[in-house]
Amino acid sequence: MKGKEKSLWMKRITGAGRSIGHQALMTIIAILIVMVFLAVSGYQPSAVMKGLGRAFTQDLAGTIRWATPLILAGVAVCIPFKAQVFNLGVDGQIYLGAIAATQVALMMPENIGGLGLIPVFIAGAAAGALFALIPALMKVYCNTDMVVTTLLLNFVGKLFTEFMTTEVMRDPGKVTQMNASRTLPENLWLPKITAFGSSSASVGFYIAVIIALVAAFLFFKTTLGYEIKLVGTNPDFARYGGMKPNLVVLKVMALSGAVAGVIGTIEVTAVQHKLIAAFNPDIGFDGIVVSLLANNNPLGILISGFFFGGLKNGGNVMQRVTEVPQIVTQIIRAIIILTISANVSIKWVRGRRERKLNGDHI
Repeated sequence: MKGKEKSLWMKRITGAGRSIGHQALMTIIAILIVMVFLAVSGYQPSAVMKGLGRAFTQDLAGTIRWATPLILAGVAVCIPFKAQVFNLGVDGQIYLGAIAATQVALMMPENIGGLGLIPVFIAGAAAGALFALIPALMKVYCNTDMVVTTLLLNFVGKLFTEFMTTEVMRDPGKVTQMNASRTLPENLWLPKITAFGSSSASVGFYIAVIIALVAAFLFFKTTLGYEIKLVGTNPDFARYGGMKPNLVVLKVMALSGAVAGVIGTIEVTAVQHKLIAAFNPDIGFDGIVVSLLANNNPLGILISGFFFGGLKNGGNVMQRVTEVPQIVTQIIRAIIILTISANVSIKWVRGRRERKLNGDHI
């Protein structure tokens, strides 16, 4: 029996690797398109390879810094996607998690030990979960479109963060800096990864890996994971089997929001050390691509999230070591994301068409 379980896990890992390998081909094609774009724009085509190369070799710490939130964002998107629930509000949930984590951290005494991080992370995860439950409850009781509600709540989260940093939590000692809270006590700063010294890589990366592994265990080894996949495949059959699809929607959104809240907590405890207005550079939307790249497999998200961390860091490196300006690096990232997303979208449309031809419920 143990041999069968081991074989099943190996198949899942192999499937995740196969999915990433297929998408790697699309990534290579995207890089070739980018090189043509750079050549036409008058820049050195090798700049993109130089940026990516340095991101994964000379500035691995920066890559890990960005891989951490992207892995978590991929997991946050993946959990509801498995149930065919589309959470486009991860960015807003990140903001709420950051606000709650900062507030709890600032309420603690300055001599608090590292154990003080536990309530800080709990507060961040709880705030993200509660904020994610708002569109879920609207879906369950009012049958609203979750794509619209979750998307619009991103603006609420962003504007609420600006209000908190400028009016409620603003550091009174810095009159000129109107968009940031007081600095968190140093004992509540998430430790750096010692292998990189005083780098931007923190133990938040380990937290991201653990959460991705827990998500994989949830999907593959628990009853809830089975219910999530069945509801996503055929909600009518799941309801006939005694399951409650609406309850599953609430559960997956709460879990997704909690993971997003952890992202916000890591950002304020490991990177910013304070709450800053508009600190979130669309991590949630990047998480959608990270999840799709891994075919919504948490194990694959570890790989795709690390790759996109290198891609994001590579753009910053490329700007520093070449003549390519920042706006061009953003266009390069967009080209790569669009190329990968187009391949995933074609597969999704093709599968949807096949299900329609077979007369299945969509």
